[in-house]
Amino acid sequence: MDRALVFDYDGVLAEIGKDIPLPWVQGVLRELKRKYRLLIASTRSTGFLVEQVPSADAYIGVNGLEVLAGGYLVYPLRALDERRSRDVEELYERLREPCLRVELKKSLLGRALGLGVGWRRCPSKPADVVAVEEESEKRGLFVFKYQSPFIEVYVAETSKAVGLRVARALLGVSGVYFFGDSESDIEVFGEVDHPVFVRNEYNRHLSPPGVVEVWQQDLPAFLKRLL
Repeated sequence: MDRALVFDYDGVLAEIGKDIPLPWVQGVLRELKRKYRLLIASTRSTGFLVEQVPSADAYIGVNGLEVLAGGYLVYPLRALDERRSRDVEELYERLREPCLRVELKKSLLGRALGLGVGWRRCPSKPADVVAVEEESEKRGLFVFKYQSPFIEVYVAETSKAVGLRVARALLGVSGVYFFGDSESDIEVFGEVDHPVFVRNEYNRHLSPPGVVEVWQQDLPAFLKRLL
């Protein structure tokens, strides 16, 4: 079991904007688990990922700031800074526009590690999002900006690629397939044996090099070929 399948969550195992996984996910993952280690690597909170995909062997949550793998819970030291967590919680309270989709990303220990802020339903970028973005940078928080109407704010600089390196070391896996769909996945594509870019209606602007492409609706058939 030294081979692993690593999945982003939103846009891969779930539709963008929907919390629950697609209907085929649990059954196909159970089959794949007979042959591979299964990892979830997402910007979502780790607790959310564990709840939605309980069959995984490891979780890289909050864009790599929290790794649950091999019986260990791992954080970079800067993620444990209480002042930065308080900053994130304070900024979260400023986001009041009803059209916003806001996620407060908490660790399994209950500490705030980041924010996800989307304004796809808003007519334009709300003023409170602009203010939070500027204040985050002023306070030394890490801001990840997407080409789509979405930003993320983290207590420390982070990436799924770094989290995956930690998880791979803990689990002792070598050959890795990675399934991702967004800007936060591009760094990972360059570090794995088999990068798979999952196309959906929201990532037509992206064309990462050196990847295999599969549309999200065709992913179940693609995965069954790996059995």
